[in-house]
Amino acid sequence: MSESLASTLAEYTTASEQMDYAKTGIHARHTATLEHVLSVGKTFLDEGYIFEMLTCQDLREKEEVMRLCYTFNALDSVDRHLVHVDIAGGLDAETFEAPTMSKLAGGANWQEREVFDMYGVTFTDHPELERLLLPEDADFFPLRKDFGRIEDAEDADE
Repeated sequence: MSESLASTLAEYTTASEQMDYAKTGIHARHTATLEHVLSVGKTFLDEGYIFEMLTCQDLREKEEVMRLCYTFNALDSVDRHLVHVDIAGGLDAETFEAPTMSKLAGGANWQEREVFDMYGVTFTDHPELERLLLPEDADFFPLRKDFGRIEDAEDADE
């Protein structure tokens, strides 16, 4: 990571730590706020990195947040960075919102749609935020921890 990238990221992140790439596949992990997530994304893109991946973690039970996990990579030197962004809300929270990265990186479009579909995170200003895998009328988010367990399902034959 260049000094200019490290310096700029320091303005927009609340924490950064070097990782053991051989063990984690990541060179550095950063924590950013929702307020600065687009600035972090733009910083990586301006430095020649690509948007590689977005996923989500439902951490509402332990940390009362939904965590967005973004990965950026410099392909010419293989320099992978993981960015965590937490969206506050306890176990009872129904809505979670984050700004769309798709206007900066087109590859985020479908990945944000998948996170919306599976976790219920709404990406504001997304050009076509609609269900990707589930029917449009689905009223559930199957990757949320409170979605349900198969053991709790009612037996259809009873």
